[in-house]
Amino acid sequence: MEQSQGISGRRVLVKFGGNALSGEGDLERFGRDISSLLNAGFKPILVHGGGPEISQEMERRGLKVKKVSGLRVTDDGALQVAAEVLSRINAQVVEALTRAGVDAHGMAGSEKGTVIAQKMPPVTTEDGSGHEVHVDLGSVGEVSHVEPSFLEELMGDGIVPVIYPICADEHGSALNVNADTVAAHVARAAGAKEMVLVTDVPGILRGGEGSKELIPSTTLSEIDRLIEAKVITGGMVPKVEACRIALLNGVGTVYMLNGKEPHSLIKRLVHGQDSGTKITVG
Repeated sequence: MEQSQGISGRRVLVKFGGNALSGEGDLERFGRDISSLLNAGFKPILVHGGGPEISQEMERRGLKVKKVSGLRVTDDGALQVAAEVLSRINAQVVEALTRAGVDAHGMAGSEKGTVIAQKMPPVTTEDGSGHEVHVDLGSVGEVSHVEPSFLEELMGDGIVPVIYPICADEHGSALNVNADTVAAHVARAAGAKEMVLVTDVPGILRGGEGSKELIPSTTLSEIDRLIEAKVITGGMVPKVEACRIALLNGVGTVYMLNGKEPHSLIKRLVHGQDSGTKITVG
């Protein structure tokens, strides 16, 4: 696979969640930022989730939302809701990119066998009385392989792939996969040297959730200490674990940026300004 050199054709994986771009004008601004990245010579690949929207839709339909270790227990009903909601968000993102003059292709991870997953084994957790229990997460997958040829084809034609994390196993059965994890594996397979997680917080905060003090740069070993100290908790844990997967598999730098901060992507990637948290191996 051809690896890009310098800024020209610089591959970057941008992962964003619905929360980060849910405000008025957020998606429009994001579309313009992706257009600016293309004009600056970047080749972006986009991956998005939609956890809060999936939970809201499940509640609206009277379906119980259950999470274990930050992962959604996904039965057939939950999988159907996830696929519908993620597909809808995907279409909205592609429309916003098109309005910004970006040629984009929305796709599930399963399209053209791009992201092959396998069912995640039961997770071990504690019940209310402190006993260990094993919980089957249902149709939840973990990435086993990424085949980048379709992504290469799209990027070669100047088209930005926009991926949502409904993937399939080798038999074609649909699996819901954590979007941060999909992003990390796609970044590696596509030869991206940088990965950006666009969230609804400024980055990793020294005092944990609700803190104001941003950690501008950190390493994987420091992240381990922050998890142990319960500074990094909840939904931030899968995000930093995705950073670990990316960094240990060839991605040079990961950034966590605030999607609510105007043009944080451009400031960081194009102008090299400090924004969010920069994470490296060490």
